[in-house]
Amino acid sequence: MAKFLNTTWDLWSYDVWGNRRDGYDVNDRSNFGRDVPLRLRLVVNNAGTPREFLSASPTDTQIRRLFGLRRFRLETEGDDVNISISRSSDGYPIGEMQCTSHKSLAPILA
Repeated sequence: MAKFLNTTWDLWSYDVWGNRRDGYDVNDRSNFGRDVPLRLRLVVNNAGTPREFLSASPTDTQIRRLFGLRRFRLETEGDDVNISISRSSDGYPIGEMQCTSHKSLAPILA
């Protein structure tokens, strides 16, 4: 049986200047969601060892739903609680997510 973790996130969209040929620059960002709930699937890491721990992270599908994105490949950067999202094909910056419910999601720390 899968286990889940309830988390909350602040969501930011980017105002982007530039183009594919010359590159993109983030001009500004706008918050479009505060403490947005997101249920994440827990993953067991290093199973059966003394260093076993649980982690969780948003899936691409969850990120697409939150940002209202179509089906293109996403690239994510950052860490477990601060995620920057861009379009994989050309690096177009889309936005960022900041976890507000936990200090860490790898391992889980409230």
